[in-house]
Amino acid sequence: MTINGLLREGILKIASLPPENWRDIDIEDATSLTVPLIAEDYPAKTALMWNAAYAKFMMPDHNSMMVADPKHIVRIMQVFRSDERYRGGGAGIGFKEAVISCLDDITPLAKAMGAVNIIKKMPDGSLAGDNTDGTGYVQSLEKEFALQGRELKGAQVLILGAGGSGRAISFALAQKGARLIILNRTEKKAEELAEALNTYEGSAIATGGGRAFIPEVLPSQDAVISVVDDAQSPLDEYSALGDMEFPVTPDSIRENLDRTAMLFRRTKPNLIVSDIRIRKMETPMLAEARRQGKPVLDGIPMVVNQGVAAFWWLYQEELVGRSIARADVEDVMRRAVGM
Repeated sequence: MTINGLLREGILKIASLPPENWRDIDIEDATSLTVPLIAEDYPAKTALMWNAAYAKFMMPDHNSMMVADPKHIVRIMQVFRSDERYRGGGAGIGFKEAVISCLDDITPLAKAMGAVNIIKKMPDGSLAGDNTDGTGYVQSLEKEFALQGRELKGAQVLILGAGGSGRAISFALAQKGARLIILNRTEKKAEELAEALNTYEGSAIATGGGRAFIPEVLPSQDAVISVVDDAQSPLDEYSALGDMEFPVTPDSIRENLDRTAMLFRRTKPNLIVSDIRIRKMETPMLAEARRQGKPVLDGIPMVVNQGVAAFWWLYQEELVGRSIARADVEDVMRRAVGM
């Protein structure tokens, strides 16, 4: 069985929304493929960045983002092992946690996070996993703090969500010395993540709870980060700070946005407001923060930073042998997304 076989069966589907996604899988000029897996189609930037790098550095590989149901992860990974064209790829939304059981080895930090975002096929055919999401995000947040003449170490950071991306970002922030409050719709999940962080760091640097605590804790925070994992959520019209009811109605949207505006008026003037979701339009939380003159940070810098780190992890030996530096990869990927 090959990747093409999974496509014919419908287990895999080539994503249609990511720009510059490689779709000509049957063309044999590609010596290898990198395949990021996502549970829902959305305009991710990975294929755009990676294929730009392949073209710039005259590499015959291609990046093809594919949509699948995580329930098929075992079979998918078995096929990836056996297909000679598969070199590695990403574990995107819906797969960051599910893929771990199918890997032979993961880095210690990714193991502690309980989430993987990049997979590498080793020379012996085994599959290794790492997570560059957290470090990629922290690089972008550190720049925002630096613009204010502040450091991330000791900063108070509120994280909304406790999924795969939230775990990665939380661990990376903890390693930088930030103090974390994690709030989630399922309170127990936030509490478990906070406990894992405290155990890993050996100190009480995180607390977890339910979303009801947002009004109480937000005024003291230096940054608030929405780490919602959903690729296409029916709740996208809402700000992550306000109540999110389903079904979505004009009245529920208005109440959500009014509450968000009120909450922001009670925060520090220099509160950094961040939302990692990548959408065609700015998310409601970021839009309101911008209206109130607060610094905002979307998910694009994180995507570039983690993409550079992941690409380098897969191809470092080859690139160094050709005198291509990591900074060269970063330059190509930044240009690809218009940064």
